[in-house]
Amino acid sequence: MNGRKFAAFDIDGTIFRWQLYHELFDALIEEKVISASDAKRVLADRERWRKRELDYGMYEKTLMEVMEVAIIGLNDERFHTIADDILLKKGHHVYKYTIDLLRELQKKGYVTIAISASHQQLVERFCQLHDIDIAIGRQFEVKDGKLTDKSNIVHGHKKEFLEAAVAEHGLSLEDSYAVGDSGGDISMLEMVTNPIAFNPNEELLAKAKANNWPIVLERKSIAYRLEKGTDGTYLLAETSL
Repeated sequence: MNGRKFAAFDIDGTIFRWQLYHELFDALIEEKVISASDAKRVLADRERWRKRELDYGMYEKTLMEVMEVAIIGLNDERFHTIADDILLKKGHHVYKYTIDLLRELQKKGYVTIAISASHQQLVERFCQLHDIDIAIGRQFEVKDGKLTDKSNIVHGHKKEFLEAAVAEHGLSLEDSYAVGDSGGDISMLEMVTNPIAFNPNEELLAKAKANNWPIVLERKSIAYRLEKGTDGTYLLAETSL
């Protein structure tokens, strides 16, 4: 793969229409890995977020606090089985714009990379499903066949992981792509020739506007590009690959 161009994609909210680790949480409830009392607390916060009564970050914080404790000691083979089941049921719940872009770049010979803060087992299964070459996710240490509380941290460090992958596989930054939807993706978007802010949150939207990055919004399988007018305001224009 020496010198080949690459395209890096976030998964959650960028290719996948929801969040893999939220799907994992729900699966762990069904598997009774999450206690009924903890599940009730998280699901109550989820409902408050959906009603716009709670900030998304606060809801996610509650979810992560519960899940981080619950998975300690979980059998690694069981974890892989749960991951397989999630991706079998929902792995094709994807955005049209980003999956089409992924397919187009694959046809052009790009090395494709998925970088996600979700668990490595989920990221690997997602990549296998969509023929993505390199899977980078949060990897928990396994000891005696069980998950421990030790792991790498991908969120906030995507640039470092992407740089390592580029160096390891001898990839070229020339005409490279990166696509993300949140502030956590900014560092990897800054690395590449073709950054794309897809359905960006407030932080990424501000960064994209400041740097004149392409901004793409998808609604009901139709993608729109935000174009800056002569008066400085942004207008919607239908986009295509």
